[in-house]
Amino acid sequence: MCAQEIEDRKERALYYLSRTLVGAELNYLPIEKICLALVFAIQKLRHYMQAHTIHVVSKADPIKYILSRPVLSGRLAKWAMLLKQYDLVFVPQKAVKGQAIADFFADHPVPAEWEISDDLPGEEIFYVDVLPPWQMYFDGAARKDGAGAGVVFVTPQNHLMPYSFTLTQLCSNNMAEYQALILGLQMAIEIGVRDMDIYDDSKLVVNQVLGEYEVKKEDLIPYHQRELQLLNQLEGIHVGHVPRCANKLADALANLAATLASLGERVYASPDPQSLGSIIA
Repeated sequence: MCAQEIEDRKERALYYLSRTLVGAELNYLPIEKICLALVFAIQKLRHYMQAHTIHVVSKADPIKYILSRPVLSGRLAKWAMLLKQYDLVFVPQKAVKGQAIADFFADHPVPAEWEISDDLPGEEIFYVDVLPPWQMYFDGAARKDGAGAGVVFVTPQNHLMPYSFTLTQLCSNNMAEYQALILGLQMAIEIGVRDMDIYDDSKLVVNQVLGEYEVKKEDLIPYHQRELQLLNQLEGIHVGHVPRCANKLADALANLAATLASLGERVYASPDPQSLGSIIA
């Protein structure tokens, strides 16, 4: 339940949401189910979340669980990127109030095809500051015994979100660059980013993405086609070149992953190029 606190600390219900757990979600840990409920609410009520500080009242702290994990992968990494966009404050559950209603809806989910009405009371609730676009910096590193990719997101609130990936097969530097770009685009699409400025220190890759240079090497063509498919799923995109000194963090993450790959370690493994279902489709 999403409620607004009005005078005398009274709660006025704004929205009731529920959905059925399906597939692997049924096997989530109890805390992960609470995290999923929070992520679901954010996705459905984004217009509220952007304009206000949100107090998350729950039996356990889903924000701390996600953001304090030493290593994030899969769904936790996507959830962390989503949560960092908003001003969320955990409040331990002490009184029943709206929690009783939230528990009721958890036990009585509504069909997934139900749509949320946009006819909401209180026009002031829709006031949202115009925020700058997201920024994404990426880089790839390839060595004779390992390859890695680094991606750094900068949220509109200037929060840094760094990610490092070990690549599962040896490749050229340019192939590693493209894989870093593709992985970053996939993550951005997953969390619903639409406007984003994208930067890299490789003039070749940037100009190929912009269409100013032709992609002639056959091993790069599938990667180029895939990144174009992903870019078409975004709306406001700017791709630009930056000097290496402005891309130090992504470069360091890529080199870290390449070093670990050469040692047989993995940070956050990208798909094997032999089965690039999520990179080249």
